[in-house]
Amino acid sequence: MGSDPAAAFNPMEPFAREDVLREILDDLEKFDYKLYGPIPLRFHRGQPTKYEFDLNLGVVHFTEQDFEGLSEIVRKMNSRWGTQMTFCIYPSKDQARDMILNVRGSPMAPAEID
Repeated sequence: MGSDPAAAFNPMEPFAREDVLREILDDLEKFDYKLYGPIPLRFHRGQPTKYEFDLNLGVVHFTEQDFEGLSEIVRKMNSRWGTQMTFCIYPSKDQARDMILNVRGSPMAPAEID
């Protein structure tokens, strides 16, 4: 990525800015899942793009508290940066039972439903 913080910010490509990407990754890395505590960052399907990234969380059971906390992280980022970030969780096709957290930085992220 390597863009400097003073670079122009495009809220439709939020992860093109290293500081924005680092902020959300730091929040996700510190996030305290109710049953597991913090889960180390492990990218799934490659490194982040300017639009989105996927994290392999391993075998995880999500609680309502977890979803509320993840939603709060995304709400905070959207409020701070004027973005339209969302997240979803889906099962890995590669590693049985692993759950993937997809963070979409904007509606411009490519749709990959298969």
